[in-house]
Amino acid sequence: MDNLPATIDHGAPVAHSPFARLAAHDGRNVGAVAIESDRAIAEAQGQLTLAKKFPRSMTAAIAEFTDTCNSPEFAATAFYSVPNRGSGPSIRFAEEAARCYGNFQYGHRELSRVPAGPGPHEYGRSEVEVFAWDMQNNNYSKRQVTVVHVRDTSHGPKKLTDQTDIDNRIANVASKQMRGRILALLPKHMVAIGQDVCKRTIAGGGETPLRERLIKMAAAFAKYGVNDKHLVAYLGHPVDDTTVDELGDLMGIYNALREGAKASDYFKLDGEAEVVDDSETAAAKAVVNKQQAAKSADKPVTAKKAEKPVHTAGNAAAAQQAAQTDSKPAQKVSKPEEEEPKEAAVEQAASVPETSQSPAATPEEKDVF
Repeated sequence: MDNLPATIDHGAPVAHSPFARLAAHDGRNVGAVAIESDRAIAEAQGQLTLAKKFPRSMTAAIAEFTDTCNSPEFAATAFYSVPNRGSGPSIRFAEEAARCYGNFQYGHRELSRVPAGPGPHEYGRSEVEVFAWDMQNNNYSKRQVTVVHVRDTSHGPKKLTDQTDIDNRIANVASKQMRGRILALLPKHMVAIGQDVCKRTIAGGGETPLRERLIKMAAAFAKYGVNDKHLVAYLGHPVDDTTVDELGDLMGIYNALREGAKASDYFKLDGEAEVVDDSETAAAKAVVNKQQAAKSADKPVTAKKAEKPVHTAGNAAAAQQAAQTDSKPAQKVSKPEEEEPKEAAVEQAASVPETSQSPAATPEEKDVF
């Protein structure tokens, strides 16, 4: 210790630490090292405090992850398979699971690098640490690997000298190791649920994610002049926060719009007039009803009622002669037993097109979102 430079203040707390003395002996900036060390410690403590203050919800995490696994685009990247190396969940699957899990960090850092040189060190190499950290439970998993600066090709190993090629090589190796570190800390039932949902989605049996359904809902309502601002005013919160129950309510409104309802009955559209007072509305309805009653009173008697024959004593002889005439050719003139079913069939056939033309019954418009 007597060989330390005289510029070190032995009375300062930093100078008494072994790390600071070693740094000073190597000619490093002791102050910069101490500041960086304190900053890293303070950052880690702050992250742990936030994780404890805002704990995760396993129900919400699994629900969000399941919704993501219902996406065909994500499910297509959820698995990997390499000959002679095995198969399983991919790094993209692990990264998305960690994001939904919350209060979770992962990554890699390069600890040291040895440049290429003669002899056995023909290729350079880097010492890399891969880690995953569950900050809420304070579980930490890490692994150190050696990454040689070389790429295997069909013509043999190729030495890497470009900085970008070396960084890409390190990131490629580290990502494969990160997958194992992340999956080691995630709940096993959450990983199993995600794999099952992804497999069903790939097979075509998965449900549409809620986010995609919300996008389809907004596009469907836009046809009736209802935009995002109107939906937010109706829901009372952003459209992205819509729940499944609220989506079902909006589906009912959309079906009503398809059947002829007005969008202004549910949403306050731009330029819409103010709502009329209830008393004024009742008075207007009374006037309309009065006008309709007056029109119905002025309608003339129908021709069928006017042409109905009335049998009196004055025309008894004519009635008797008409009865004798009708009784003779009755079986040849009309066949009521056969005509009545035909008339009923015609009436039934005429009523079918009106029902089939209803907008709600169109098959291609069902389950829009």
